[in-house]
Amino acid sequence: MGLKMTFKKVKTAFISASFIFLLSGCSWQEYFMVTNETTSDITIEYSISSPGSGFGFGIFETTPTIYKLTPTGSIDWNDQLSFVDTDTTSLGVTVLLPAKSSVVIGYLSNDHYKKHDQQFINGRTFNLKKINLNSSGKSTEIIPENFDSFFKKSSGNIEYRVK
Repeated sequence: MGLKMTFKKVKTAFISASFIFLLSGCSWQEYFMVTNETTSDITIEYSISSPGSGFGFGIFETTPTIYKLTPTGSIDWNDQLSFVDTDTTSLGVTVLLPAKSSVVIGYLSNDHYKKHDQQFINGRTFNLKKINLNSSGKSTEIIPENFDSFFKKSSGNIEYRVK
């Protein structure tokens, strides 16, 4: 009787623990990034709306992170690069994105991005005002109205790949 009771407790504990791990695995992030697949550096300038101008908790941030790409072209999350933001304003960023690297400029938690003017959960807002990319003498301007023409969902992230 004692062994049977112990097995039942272990079985119940295992099922409970499995359920808890299953629930904790339901959280996800979708990162917004620009990936430089070229062999030259790219200058990226972007600005976001201030929280005081009618926007709540924004998707885009002024604290980007840059990562090297693996030889297969995916992000190496273990190889973060240092950089200098040369924009001195509080709502703007200017960074030099090295060749074969990617910059994360924002993220969306526990929601799926569909388009720039969708309703987001958790009070998130599409707070990007403008992105300018300068690559090999070519300039590209991205604003909310044309954002979805450039940024595409790729491996669970929203990415603009410069080739």
